[in-house]
Amino acid sequence: MANIEVTGLRAAAGWSVSWPDPNVTRVANSWGISCTVLPKVSVTCSGSDWATKVAAGQKLSVGLQVDSLKAPVNPVLTLK
Repeated sequence: MANIEVTGLRAAAGWSVSWPDPNVTRVANSWGISCTVLPKVSVTCSGSDWATKVAAGQKLSVGLQVDSLKAPVNPVLTLK
């Protein structure tokens, strides 16, 4: 399980985050985000529903559970 906190430094109509994960096979559950998995390669998630937009100074807490052979160690997140 991973919780992701997004803080808007400026207002954004949408956002996404991705990270490499050589062990991931699928997303089992998510909240506030919609995710796609490239099995054994990467995970990419975008804000959805109530977490699509972020206002300047607003903090959103979203998360997901994935099926994976093991947890990633120090994943490098890319936020767009």
